[in-house]
Amino acid sequence: MNADEIVREFGNPADAEGVAEIFDGLGTYQRPESPGDGRSFHDWVLIRRKGIELGFVDSEYQAGADRYRWGHGELLFSQAYFYAGFDDVQPFVGELPFGLCFTDSRHAARSKVAAYEETRHSYRSDTWDVDGYRLTVSYNGAGTSIDRIACRVLAAPIQTRRVLRWPNFDELIEAFGFVTRSPEFITLWREPLSESEYRAARDDGEIDLTGSYGATLHFAESNSGPVFRAVTLHRNRDSESVGWLGALPHALDFEDSPEALFGKISLPPVQHADSAVTGHAVWHFDAYTLHVLYSNVDNRLLRIKLIAPGTWKCIEEIDYA
Repeated sequence: MNADEIVREFGNPADAEGVAEIFDGLGTYQRPESPGDGRSFHDWVLIRRKGIELGFVDSEYQAGADRYRWGHGELLFSQAYFYAGFDDVQPFVGELPFGLCFTDSRHAARSKVAAYEETRHSYRSDTWDVDGYRLTVSYNGAGTSIDRIACRVLAAPIQTRRVLRWPNFDELIEAFGFVTRSPEFITLWREPLSESEYRAARDDGEIDLTGSYGATLHFAESNSGPVFRAVTLHRNRDSESVGWLGALPHALDFEDSPEALFGKISLPPVQHADSAVTGHAVWHFDAYTLHVLYSNVDNRLLRIKLIAPGTWKCIEEIDYA
C-alpha cells in the first residue's frame, strides 16, 4: 500500500470500511483496542514485516472534550509511521508521502516538501504542518538518509473554562522563597487557591494548576510552611494541561523549535541532552535556573521550569520524557 492511500483514512473510525481495507492490504489480523483504563487513550498496531505502525485515539480525548468523557468515545485512525527498517522491523516498501524516499538526504527531503516551508520546525528532525496532519521526517545521524516518517493528526487544544489573569514573569520570580500564606505568593493568583491546594503544597510539595493556569507549583519544606521554590509552565496538552498563556522568559514561545530556543538563548547551557523523543537544556541566571523540555517529534517546546537560584543540581543520564 502507498502512504497517501493510508493517510487518506485519517479521522475515520477504526472499524470503518476504508481502515479495514488498510489492514487487509497490509495482511494483518491485528486490530486496535481501547485501553479502557481511564489513563491511556491511544493504541498502536505495529506490523513489523511491513515496516509500518498505525495509531488510534479515543475520539473524545482527541476532540478536547470535557475530561469525564475521555475514554468513552470511539477509536479513530490518527497516526501512521513508516520505517526504513530497524531490528526486526522491515523497511516499508510502498510510496511515501510527498515522493520522499528513505535514501533522501535532509536537503532533498526539504526540497520535496518546500510548498510547506513556512510551517517547518527543525532540529534533529524536520516537521511540517501539511494538509490534514503533521509530517515529521527523522534522519540518520549524518542527515544523509531518512530513518522514519511520522504522519499524525494533532489533537484539539484543551480549553480552559475560566477567564484568568496570569502572573507576569517578574511576579513569579520575585515570589520565590516566600511561604504559601505570604501576600507575595497569595497575590500571584487572581483566582484564590483552595484549602485542598494549600494542603497539597504541604503534604505533596506540589500544587497542580494544570487545569486552570497550565502550571505546576513546587515547594520546599520549612518551619514556617511550604516555601515556593519552582514553577513548571506547560504547553497545552503537556501533562493534559490547558496550557500556560502568560509571559515566558527570554521571549520564548511554546511554538519555538529547539533551533529557535538555542537562538534566543545564546549562552551555552550547563546541561543539555537529547533522546529520540525529547530533549532538555538547563541554564543558570542570577534570579533563577531555567529548565526547558522540548519535543524532538514535534520540534516544539513542551514545558518551561523556573527554579529558585541555587537549588538545581545537574544529574547526568536522566530521561526527562
